[in-house]
Amino acid sequence: MSNHVVVAEIGLTKNRFGAEIRTSEPMSLEEARAFALEAARGQHPDFAPAAKEAQVLRAGADQYLVVEGHRLNPDSLNRFTVTQVVDPS
Repeated sequence: MSNHVVVAEIGLTKNRFGAEIRTSEPMSLEEARAFALEAARGQHPDFAPAAKEAQVLRAGADQYLVVEGHRLNPDSLNRFTVTQVVDPS
């Protein structure tokens, strides 16, 4: 059943407003979990840019965090969350 999407929050930082939010196309739960990990690893650059000098962290079965260090600026965070669509638009 194709009722799961991956939500990407890209560019979260301490001193910056306007993180970018994207959603994937609907897919099965298994596909969404695989897609989220692949996106966190930078394997879907059309969905989320690959982070350089980054650490990929698993925050649970359905969430990955990518922490990217910056020398002169605060670290940035990209969050990838697998979600179930409740009310499709």
